Amino acid sequence: MSRHSLWSRVPIFAALAMLPVPAFAAPTLSISSPSGDGTFVLRGDQMAGVAGLEIRIGYDGGTLKNPRVAMGSLVSGMMNAANPANPIRLAIVGTTPIAGSGSGTIATITFDRAGSKPGSVTSLIASLIDGNGKKVAMAQPVVSNPEAAASADTSSPPPGQPQSDSGEPDLDTTRDTAAPRVLGGSVTVPGEEAQPPEQKQQAEEPAQAEDPERQLEREEAPPVPRDEQEAPESSAPQEKVTPPKPVVSVVERFRGYQGARTVEGLTALFRKDAADNFTQVPSIGIADGKATVTLFIAMETGDRAPNFAFNASRYVSLHRSAEGWELEARPDQGVVKASASMLYNGLIQEFPLTVAPKAELVPGKPRPVGEADFQLFLKDRGTESAPRYDLNKDGRRDYLDDYIFTANYLVQMEEQAGKQKGAD
Repeated sequence: MSRHSLWSRVPIFAALAMLPVPAFAAPTLSISSPSGDGTFVLRGDQMAGVAGLEIRIGYDGGTLKNPRVAMGSLVSGMMNAANPANPIRLAIVGTTPIAGSGSGTIATITFDRAGSKPGSVTSLIASLIDGNGKKVAMAQPVVSNPEAAASADTSSPPPGQPQSDSGEPDLDTTRDTAAPRVLGGSVTVPGEEAQPPEQKQQAEEPAQAEDPERQLEREEAPPVPRDEQEAPESSAPQEKVTPPKPVVSVVERFRGYQGARTVEGLTALFRKDAADNFTQVPSIGIADGKATVTLFIAMETGDRAPNFAFNASRYVSLHRSAEGWELEARPDQGVVKASASMLYNGLIQEFPLTVAPKAELVPGKPRPVGEADFQLFLKDRGTESAPRYDLNKDGRRDYLDDYIFTANYLVQMEEQAGKQKGAD
């Protein structure tokens, strides 16, 4: 999943200003415990178009223990990873966005209760991306704890319309329906804390409008659950996990290339970045629907095996070695853009595959390709109405044709070198 994102393809989220998105149109997350028995239901509404979710759920560790996560019907078929610590971290990504009404259960979290209290969720923080790996604005999540529900007025106001003690509609909506805001790529709900009577009375007074810039400055970082703040230094050691990093695909290098269109310049775009934490073998795969490529992933992913999602490719096999993971995938026939996304320890890392469809570089009778053929390709572009070397058959000559030609040229040159070495 750019997180893709899918998920892209883990995107780097920047702080955004308040977005005037109507609450009825924006995706919304809510979590509640209908029976107050330690089981909480995480629900999503208006989530159509969302292809990736990263969610953190903080909880009161004094009343709730041992969380178990079961994914719900709304994200059925999507790849997921859950880290049941405090906060609980969920990473969910699909090769296609959520369709239909976009409403349903995302996950059910079952806790063991400690004591007689029903327990409470202290924070709900989320980031969403679409099928292109772009940030999706969302409404403020809703946290409904059993204790809060029990203390509510027993009269039954219309859904979504609270009432005052006088029976008239309560127009003070600041307590439950704050305006949507995006902070640092996350939408946050502060944990419910016990307030003295004087402070509670002030909190229930109508809120004054606040300048968006001052609000962003004041709430630069999401609140940290109480359990995280008070975590003792002698807690259990953290798992060794390699953080994800964005990787620019070779085809994207071609799209943004501004250098000279020469044999040396274009072939250099296929050179591996030494900082990448994975290697593809063969380095260029021919997307004929049959051939496979293997990714050797040198990353620490924690104790649990990672999950994988695929874009324009299919899973073949997965093995663990001393160096990391060996993932074999089969690119779909004719594609130039394909990827595999690894979900591990609540994180997502995308690996773009370097693949290209097979192309005829030498017109007419097959013969070994040479640099002279590459020079002819660079020189002979044809016309706008009749482009030469339109290798992807889209009616124009552009960077994709340069990419396909160069990929096939390097593959054929390597094959010819292997044959020559064998003959010697």
